[in-house]
Amino acid sequence: PSHIFITGTGSSHFVALAEAYAFEEIAGISASAHVTTELWAHPPAMLAKNNAWLFNSHSGGTRGDPKAVELARERGVYTVGITDIPDSTLDTITDNVIIGPGGPKHELPATRTYSAALYRVIQLAIALAERRGFVKRAEEYQQELERIPHLLREIVDSFASNAPDFVESLGDRSSFTVIGSGPNFATAHEAALGLSESQGAPAQAFMVEDWLHGPIQTLTNKMCLIAIASPGPLQSRVLQAVSAARIIGAKTLVLIPADTKAQVDSDLIIKLPPHVPELLTPLLYISPLWQMSYFFALRSGHNPDRLSMDKSDFKKAFSLLMPKDEKFAK
Repeated sequence: PSHIFITGTGSSHFVALAEAYAFEEIAGISASAHVTTELWAHPPAMLAKNNAWLFNSHSGGTRGDPKAVELARERGVYTVGITDIPDSTLDTITDNVIIGPGGPKHELPATRTYSAALYRVIQLAIALAERRGFVKRAEEYQQELERIPHLLREIVDSFASNAPDFVESLGDRSSFTVIGSGPNFATAHEAALGLSESQGAPAQAFMVEDWLHGPIQTLTNKMCLIAIASPGPLQSRVLQAVSAARIIGAKTLVLIPADTKAQVDSDLIIKLPPHVPELLTPLLYISPLWQMSYFFALRSGHNPDRLSMDKSDFKKAFSLLMPKDEKFAK
């Protein structure tokens, strides 16, 4: 394809942001990320033959997908579903499909929607790179990708005992801002979603430079800045933003590779495995932030799997928004 459109909703849209970087960097194919209904409602002129459209949806039945696939078919665009549910709507209506493991998930936090989908799409980007003649690049990324499950297990196990203390330290914050750059703009969005839905405190995500050009003006000493300082050309700018936030008086948390030589001026630091390509770090960096969201939910008295869905008003509201979704009828 000359261009790959990647869509989803919520976490499935956030992961599309990181997937677009994978196609660009690994396979050398132009790609862009969109909310599914937005691309369907306002399709660009280049949505035409010789392009492909990837649909991210754990359930395979996200509202808006069938109409979007129909539009793609009308335009002659090749469609691929990224889902975990065989025989789902997305499985049956797209030209091809990549089914993930594990079947339906019943918990509301969309962990597999993000990390497992990204893993599979990076595999696809590697296969495309090899097919397009970038054999060495494909081999290098494949070797790095195969390290990820082991590294992820190490992160989960090592941070499990620290996460409650981190949450207690940040429990009095009125709101959270999460900043990142490159593929970790996706991580910032997913982290902000997890933090806001787990404890009910507002959380927003920004690219580092966007945050510095305006939203930093809202920062107070009651807030928390979470910075994803992954390896890459903008790491030093992210660390600058953290230092600025501390001067203003906000509490700060930084996620950074353990071998970083730069001085880190932060209240809290999560050190992550070194020597991981920036493109693959979203697979790792989201994990401790999910773990914190879990403990924030417990601290707030929420069920980490159900969040606010056991409250009658939320149940009623979501049954209106998603009348065919069984999660909101229980």
